[in-house]
Amino acid sequence: MKTSIQAILSFILFSVGVALAAPTEIDERNAYTNSFNSMASSLMNWYGSLISEENNTFEKVNSKWDPYRAQYPTNITQIKIVSTKMSQLDDAEHYKFIVEAKIIADKQSQIITETFFFSVPYLKSAEIKNIVRDKQELVSPDGMGFDSAQFQARKFAYAWLAYLDGTQGMESTLNLKQWIDSASYSIKMGAIDEKNSVARTIEKRKNYLTVGGHLLHSLKVEKVENKTNTYVLDLIVEWKGENPSGKPVLAKIHQQIEYQITNKLWHVISIKETHLLPDIAPWMGFLC
Repeated sequence: MKTSIQAILSFILFSVGVALAAPTEIDERNAYTNSFNSMASSLMNWYGSLISEENNTFEKVNSKWDPYRAQYPTNITQIKIVSTKMSQLDDAEHYKFIVEAKIIADKQSQIITETFFFSVPYLKSAEIKNIVRDKQELVSPDGMGFDSAQFQARKFAYAWLAYLDGTQGMESTLNLKQWIDSASYSIKMGAIDEKNSVARTIEKRKNYLTVGGHLLHSLKVEKVENKTNTYVLDLIVEWKGENPSGKPVLAKIHQQIEYQITNKLWHVISIKETHLLPDIAPWMGFLC
């Protein structure tokens, strides 16, 4: 694996979740997507868990960050991610994420800029090592952002892509043990048409998409009619890597993940994956 990713990469997690530029070498691609998706999921959990809403639960943030988190306003109703920037530090396992966010609360709203320092060993989940509050400014509480359900959807999506790329430590974030053997997973890829449990299909999928990585292009959530607390998480994803013969592959993947929220936990019912005609050039810029 190459030891570094040289470029400074800019992201808007809520618009697209895709970099302006991405590494081209396959080994770097896998390391890059592992790091990015794991950190993105961690950030979605961090911000989503700040919102005062009972409909969704997030993983408990380490209590050592309680004094830092006390700096945020109370009674947060929504959060808007204004911009983000990620860069790699001196070695392949350490990154920093600069986030500018509008924290919308009942009585006091703020624009804040803060830097998260992450440790992300190869194919391991991200760990926040330090946080620095760079800027803080009081603003009017009006405006729109994202509620906890929207953060929950993004947290799940990034964790799921990290898991598909082989990242360890995503199981609890995905509530994986509760549905990996019971939920169905179908794949349509040209002449290939597979359907089995999630666990078995993932193993078969590795025969077609070997070394590489996924990046999120777009995300939306739709309510399933006539089903209680049931939704579809609709993802468009880019996968870049190698096929079993070692040839480079660029895939455009559409995933529809049907899930039900039970006792505030996601329980996946089915996953449908269709491989579309890939874009000839990498995705550039951002989509709203």
